[in-house]
Amino acid sequence: MPRKPRIEKIGFYHILNRGVARANIYLCDDDFLKFLEILQEASEEYDFKVCSFALMANHYHLLIYMNKPNLSTALQKINSRYSIYFNNKYKRVGPLWQGRFKSWYVYDESYLATLVRYIEFNPIKANITQHVGEYRWAMSSENFEFSMLNFELIKSTSFEKEPDEKELEKIDEFFSAKVELKNDALIQKETKPLSAYFDTLAKEQAIYSAVLDGYTQKEVGVFLGVSNVAISKSVKIYRQKVKLFERLRDKGVFWSYSKEIQYEDLPEDIVIEYLLKYGDFDDIKLGFELFGKRVMKKVWEVKLKSDRSFIKTNLMLARVFFGMDVESDYFKGAKNARLEKLKLLAS
Repeated sequence: MPRKPRIEKIGFYHILNRGVARANIYLCDDDFLKFLEILQEASEEYDFKVCSFALMANHYHLLIYMNKPNLSTALQKINSRYSIYFNNKYKRVGPLWQGRFKSWYVYDESYLATLVRYIEFNPIKANITQHVGEYRWAMSSENFEFSMLNFELIKSTSFEKEPDEKELEKIDEFFSAKVELKNDALIQKETKPLSAYFDTLAKEQAIYSAVLDGYTQKEVGVFLGVSNVAISKSVKIYRQKVKLFERLRDKGVFWSYSKEIQYEDLPEDIVIEYLLKYGDFDDIKLGFELFGKRVMKKVWEVKLKSDRSFIKTNLMLARVFFGMDVESDYFKGAKNARLEKLKLLAS
């Protein structure tokens, strides 16, 4: 299954990104300013306007208007350019950002004023300042003259008081709304109940499919009575299994199946069987990490152990992965587990 695509459409977007492990991404005033300069350059290159922003120590909020449907390219370039600047300046290596940036298309412009207040009140919520306009690195400070800045929403919005409970509920509604693009029109996405996923799919695939369709990990976790961490781990493992399968498929490992076959089209034991028979060492090692030794050994014993055309492979698996002190002669006398089972049933 592919990663859920972003909505790419002309219009307003709320953007959020954080530092990896919630670490600070701006360590001095020059860093804040550099990010805004990169944002300005990108606005000229990708044709967008910034209508509100708040640059906090370890994350940023943007409200932008895209004049072209190129959000992903623009934000990837912004994050990449700033990451290179930051890593070079502070002589660090590794990712700067927590992951993919989060984006929400503003499908209903009645949310705009509430979103602007939500963003501009961030420094107050963080106890940095007491009033909107006092924090230098928020757009409401009006300290900047970049051409990318459009102050219309800032000037037309009242900042007399923080968003109340009703407005925060409206923000939650906006963040959790499930919408999709059809025929260039944005419509409310029809989602099936969570129970339907688990009625028809294996648990791991059901979790992944539900998240891919727009359910949050928290929603899935509450439904199953498990933690967000457990759901996140399950999604990550399933995604790695899909990537491993696709790599094997593209190598021609699943030669007896269609080139277009997907991971969810095959039973797990078939995937593991072909992995053990035709995968390289690193692929097999990853398979043990993802599927687990118990599952891998069960498939091996049933489908591969007694196959004399794979004696060298079986010897490697037995010694390296199953800790068995055996020689190749061991497999020459191994009984076919499937055949023995059939004989037992027939007797």
